[in-house]
Amino acid sequence: MSWTGAVLIGVVQGVTEFLPVSSSAHLVFAQRLLGIRAPGMALEAVLHAGTLAAALVYFRRQWADLLLRLPFDERIRGIGLLAAGTVPAAAAGLLLRDRIAARFHDPRLVGACLVAGGGFMIAAGMRRRGAGEVRLRGALAIGAAQAAALLPGVSRSGMTVGAALFGGVRRERAVEFSFMLAVPAILGALVVEGRHIGAAAGEAGAGALAAAAAAAFLSGLPAIALLVRFVREGRLAWFGFYCCAAGAAWLTWIACRGTAY
Repeated sequence: MSWTGAVLIGVVQGVTEFLPVSSSAHLVFAQRLLGIRAPGMALEAVLHAGTLAAALVYFRRQWADLLLRLPFDERIRGIGLLAAGTVPAAAAGLLLRDRIAARFHDPRLVGACLVAGGGFMIAAGMRRRGAGEVRLRGALAIGAAQAAALLPGVSRSGMTVGAALFGGVRRERAVEFSFMLAVPAILGALVVEGRHIGAAAGEAGAGALAAAAAAAFLSGLPAIALLVRFVREGRLAWFGFYCCAAGAAWLTWIACRGTAY
């Protein structure tokens, strides 16, 4: 993998990890269309490191409030909600990781999941504006939506923000909780995949992997800001329409190229 390819893949990851268009789908698209052979789990690990840093930097004030500034009972409640939301995806990842990994680069599954996730976002984006807060039941529902995003082609941010909107959570809080919930999820993926980095550094080059992580971080920050703005303005459905169109176009394209693709 060249430095140019690494930077391109990093930008794709940084933008699509946070915009609700599925990073897994677009990584599959980019690697196939650009002909890039990426070092598998190692690349995913360094890309997760870049996006984790972006999420922490953008929401640094919220994390400081949660861990240091809020009254003790509010801190415990906030941490408990994040823990509850993390459980479904953690359990699904441990139980289904090998099955999901075996199908992760299946182009037909990616396209179908992209369409399905897009439909969910369209429905969520058209919901009446809520004014509620995240509670335990809602955190578990959002966590279940995050677990569904383990499937390739399903957007994690789209599912979690959409689930929060379905639960009547106010828009700003829906995005904030979604991205704070992303931190333990991305950190967990980084821990699981991180063991592959050393072996792949010699194959792909430590510099190329570092460039990919930096590109994911730098492109992730404006992507978060854009999603915050779009959700606040009630335009989540726009991303859903894009996902449906992209998934349908992808399925049509691979069908035209034949089963060998």
